[in-house]
Amino acid sequence: MAIRMTEEQFELKYQMYSQDLFNVAYGYTRNVQDAEDIVQNVFIKLLQYEYSFRTNNDEKYWLIRVTINESINFVKSSHKKKIVLDEDIVRSTSDKTKENIDKDNIRFFIEQLPEKYKVVLILFYFENMKTVEISNLLDISEAAVRKRLERARDILKKKMEAYNG
Repeated sequence: MAIRMTEEQFELKYQMYSQDLFNVAYGYTRNVQDAEDIVQNVFIKLLQYEYSFRTNNDEKYWLIRVTINESINFVKSSHKKKIVLDEDIVRSTSDKTKENIDKDNIRFFIEQLPEKYKVVLILFYFENMKTVEISNLLDISEAAVRKRLERARDILKKKMEAYNG
């Protein structure tokens, strides 16, 4: 294996990206140690990656994509159904529903979302990425990102309203 970066370059990349990657991984695992392990695996993959990136954004998007894939694989392999939780997601529900739904129930509802909706929620709410950045990362249109966010919110709202009766 050829070394494609110096220790100093690696340290700089780690400082630049590790917190963002941790946030993505933690959004899936909801466990600090698991998220740290995933980030470590992603940086090992970066060291082994044989191609160079044209820009820092290309590199960052690649790292986030690998982190998402690693996180999904971890959650599936460990049979841990962890989820993303953000209060902004449920703001559109009625006050009565908000009173009767605790965090565990919200986690359950988010856990039920299809993977494509969870991904955009993590990137949008936890990574504070703009829809255009998410579209570049996931290689889908910006309109598709906005639609997935809208559908995810709608699904959550309906599930919570139905739960509340």
